Amino acid sequence: MRNAKKWSSVYVVYPAALFDGWEVVKEHDDKAVTFETLEEATVYARARAAMEGGALVKVENWFGDTESVCEVAPQAHRHAVPTAS
Repeated sequence: MRNAKKWSSVYVVYPAALFDGWEVVKEHDDKAVTFETLEEATVYARARAAMEGGALVKVENWFGDTESVCEVAPQAHRHAVPTAS
């Protein structure tokens, strides 16, 4: 990692062992969510990371090796601006 920020959460995307598809799990959590494609799983992991206030998203291969790591920034909160009538 280029910066020294410590990430409190890491989401891991990896191939499902018992069926075709991909699974996403938050590290140190035992509940995985399954998806048919890598793209769906990655989008989900990035969205969860952003909603949580920022996290790392790792994509692993069949051997458990890290293929890529993405730093996800916190989701920006947008406030509605009242309009004059």
